[in-house]
Amino acid sequence: MNDASRRGFLALTGTGVAGAAAIAVAQSASAAPARAAAETTADGPMVAHVRNIHTGEVAVMIGEREVVVHDKALVSALAKHLKTS
Repeated sequence: MNDASRRGFLALTGTGVAGAAAIAVAQSASAAPARAAAETTADGPMVAHVRNIHTGEVAVMIGEREVVVHDKALVSALAKHLKTS
């Protein structure tokens, strides 16, 4: 994913959604086993884009990389945070 479309994504979604995504990703990461944290090589800002709420499909972008994961619990946590704000 190139930088121009990443900037466009952030502009369209607003900082509130990006903040909620960061909170949910941080909470999910803190709940993961210590071994998984030790294996993480990500450095810098990270963006999570929920592609499909029903299947839990999330595109996680960092630097020039994009990884697609399926995590219904993460999507549920994001939705929960958005309902309370």
